[in-house]
Amino acid sequence: MKFGLISIPMALDYAAGRQTLPEVIDWDLTVAEAADRAGIDAMFFAEHYTLGIEASPAPDLMIAAASQRTTRLKLGAMGHLLPYHNPIALAFRLMWLDHMTGGRYIAGLAPGAYPSDAALFATGGENAKMFLEGLDIVEAAWTKPGPYTIDGDYWTMAMPGYDESFHGPHLKPAQSPRPRILLTGMSPNSPTLAEAGRRGFHPVSQQVGADVLANHWETYASAAVAAGHVPDRENWIVAREVLVGDTDEQALALARNIGLSRLWEEYMIPVFKKLGLTGFLTGGAIPDDELTVDWLFENFFIIGSPDTVATGIRALYERTGGFGTIISTVQDYRHAQDAYRHHLELLANEVRPLLADLASQGA
Repeated sequence: MKFGLISIPMALDYAAGRQTLPEVIDWDLTVAEAADRAGIDAMFFAEHYTLGIEASPAPDLMIAAASQRTTRLKLGAMGHLLPYHNPIALAFRLMWLDHMTGGRYIAGLAPGAYPSDAALFATGGENAKMFLEGLDIVEAAWTKPGPYTIDGDYWTMAMPGYDESFHGPHLKPAQSPRPRILLTGMSPNSPTLAEAGRRGFHPVSQQVGADVLANHWETYASAAVAAGHVPDRENWIVAREVLVGDTDEQALALARNIGLSRLWEEYMIPVFKKLGLTGFLTGGAIPDDELTVDWLFENFFIIGSPDTVATGIRALYERTGGFGTIISTVQDYRHAQDAYRHHLELLANEVRPLLADLASQGA
């Protein structure tokens, strides 16, 4: 079992005017250093433009900065929003980033979910089509030697052949044949996860209940098999809030009194309700308007001592048929940094050994 983090970031205090952007950035990099020392496997950075609480328009810059302060932690985006970039330029920057990280880079790519970001870039409802075209361009730039031309509806790439006098085009990824590519889904029968299966990319499931997770794997695996790929549950990443303390009481106090509870009560639950997504969390177990943070603590989050957390992850693993990595949102624990570092250490060094047998059980 591998463990990862995703920094959106969740900057409630920045949005309220109580935190500066340098402080938001510094906390993310502090967490990356702590995760690297603790033995966490990967950390991902999101990309949004118009959301004050999710204030991070440049995951590539965060990855570059974190790469200089870590040595073993894999670093990725979740994800680069292809419709908001020239995918040719993005592909070359990310190849450079792969070398800068020493081959620790993971490429999460996405179409962009928020209407306000799409309005900013005036994509006119074309995000899904732009995303697919951008995928074609990025993958070709990473793996296909020129000369060739991709003449799309939104971009044209005319890759030249190698020119001896200029010694190029020369750039290829540090990882062969390319970095791992992740696509993220949330809704049942997610078209993005089906696309991941068709292309042989790896699936990521956002914060959803076990029944939706099972559907995600079926959607991904069916598309992969139909395209001639062999789906491997070890490559599946599942998002779920996890927090570990020495005892159940310590972990619950950390979650209730500082970061996690506040985030979901003030921001995440209202967003899920506004977007009509609460059923993805609850599986319809309660009416949408009855979703509370207390329900999530009792039924969704995985919080407690190492034994309790291992038991919770094992139960989720068995209900879904198995996955390779579980990732949790980076919370704002700037005022309880020792406790948050200890959580990371417990996760990597005490929870992980308790789950060592799961790899052999995966379907």
